[in-house]
Amino acid sequence: MIIHNITYCVDRPLVPAFLEWVRTEVVPQAESEGLEVQALARVMSTPDPDSESYALQLLAQGLADVRRWTRGPGAALAAAAAARWGQRVLPFATNLQVL
Repeated sequence: MIIHNITYCVDRPLVPAFLEWVRTEVVPQAESEGLEVQALARVMSTPDPDSESYALQLLAQGLADVRRWTRGPGAALAAAAAARWGQRVLPFATNLQVL
């Protein structure tokens, strides 16, 4: 099992719209692709007082499922976020192997 963790650094004024987008666009798309949403969580500490960070954890059966997501729907969603918010929402992903 792999946890595909996407952490987003979000400008504070965008937080409500961003969270709505994650809940209504990203989560349903991930679930339709066979990924299980483990958590959407706020990161408790942030180095930038003008932003907040959020982590979306998606559980996948293996790296092939993660690659299919990141090269397909995940890439399209990242492009949509970049087009909508530019550098005001910055994502980065980490893959974690469940032991």
